[in-house]
Amino acid sequence: MSEASLLELLGPDSLFRNAVVGGLLVAVGCAALGVYVALRRIVLVGVALPQVAAAGVALVFWWTGHGHAGGDETHALARLGAVGATGLALAALVVPRGAGSPPAEWRVGALLAISMSATILLVALHPRGDLELTALLRGDLLAIPDADLCALLVAFCGGALVFTLFRRELLLASFDPEYASTLGLAPGRIDALFFALLGVAVGLGVMTAGPLVVFGSLVLPPLAALRIGRSLASVIAIALGVAAISSLGGFWIAYRADLPAGPTSVAAAAALWLVATLGARLQRGLRGGTAGVLLMGLASAALVGCATTSAEEPAPPLSRGSLPEFAQGVEVSVLPFHNATGERLRIPSANPLPELARAAGDPFQPKGETVADRLQAMAARALARRGIAIRDPDETRSLVSKAPATAAEAANLARSAGLEGAVLHASLGRFSRTGSDLLLVQLDLVLVDPGNARVLWTGSARGPFPVRGALTLEEVLLDIEDPLFEEAFGDF
Repeated sequence: MSEASLLELLGPDSLFRNAVVGGLLVAVGCAALGVYVALRRIVLVGVALPQVAAAGVALVFWWTGHGHAGGDETHALARLGAVGATGLALAALVVPRGAGSPPAEWRVGALLAISMSATILLVALHPRGDLELTALLRGDLLAIPDADLCALLVAFCGGALVFTLFRRELLLASFDPEYASTLGLAPGRIDALFFALLGVAVGLGVMTAGPLVVFGSLVLPPLAALRIGRSLASVIAIALGVAAISSLGGFWIAYRADLPAGPTSVAAAAALWLVATLGARLQRGLRGGTAGVLLMGLASAALVGCATTSAEEPAPPLSRGSLPEFAQGVEVSVLPFHNATGERLRIPSANPLPELARAAGDPFQPKGETVADRLQAMAARALARRGIAIRDPDETRSLVSKAPATAAEAANLARSAGLEGAVLHASLGRFSRTGSDLLLVQLDLVLVDPGNARVLWTGSARGPFPVRGALTLEEVLLDIEDPLFEEAFGDF
């Protein structure tokens, strides 16, 4: 798997930046609301609401005949259906009832059963039922459109502003509504404001991340924070930290291990909650929540370590394929690859400072590595694995820094630089991704003798190549390295 960092996943060239940012917004926003859900002892409501929102989305999909693949209008209606269904459910669950009415737990159970069955039946009636049900339950995290991400950003910023302005009122209404009334506050209005925020967060979250992620973020980070926090401020801070770490770390682990991102993030949050529970039991021997915070820190470090650690195994040798035999001691120099695509194809740096400097137009910043540069290094590795002696790439680059456009130009440059043996010239004619599954590549290669410009061998590789799990250009290049040069050099 790739060694790509989270900075690359969040960069402008990332193929799934919306998924990372959207998942983070859902997790952090639901975790903040989840603290008050836990304090109000209405966790069961958090169980039912995501499923109700899923039923609202399924209703829109069935009504319009479209699903996640629908256009902007379908997505807007689905967002409206999720938020509307959540609002109606909240009205049914939290509005006070008269004496003799059934307990709230009964209503929650009935609503959960109804919404689950409605979701399954509505999606079954859809032309692409099974596919849509899977996408709906898992969430469409890896394909969040810009419109949905903008809606999440607006809701997140609005919710943060409301929490900042009304944090005291929300706290009083959650803990002691009678005391809030004596202070001249209106607990009913504050409750209405809180449940409105909860309904919007759940509705938008289910539309993008799925009901499992929303429910997990509503419950697990707040429960972990309540185990070790000693004040409301510390509880909220810990809950937000757990949500952020589990979302980013879970997403990172998911694409490295080829797992669904949403359930992996929830599993990471569950692991942190278990660690917090253990810390709460151990903290009796230490003052305050020291043990819990310490264990949470160790668990977070371990989570990041799982996401970043990979075993480096030596690549096995490959057959020579269609490449010619060379005399003993003859080396092949891999010259810079010519980029004939008309695009820069620059690989973004994992360090944000050079990227910011380049964006600001700093003329002293190096241009950075490109896809053509990386393919040159990959070709040298592929030749070496096939038993061909390769001249040191850094030495070759220092002698020939210009990418020749033709084989004849490659021979002239190599001869002028004093290179002997054979040189590999390559021209990249196409490098473009279609959708999220395939990469179209056109790469032509020529081995030429620089002494007499005689062509010793020609080869080519023409895609498409599958790159389903790739999130960045780093991931794309790692996915295509072996199949690209197997087709170019041949393994038979």
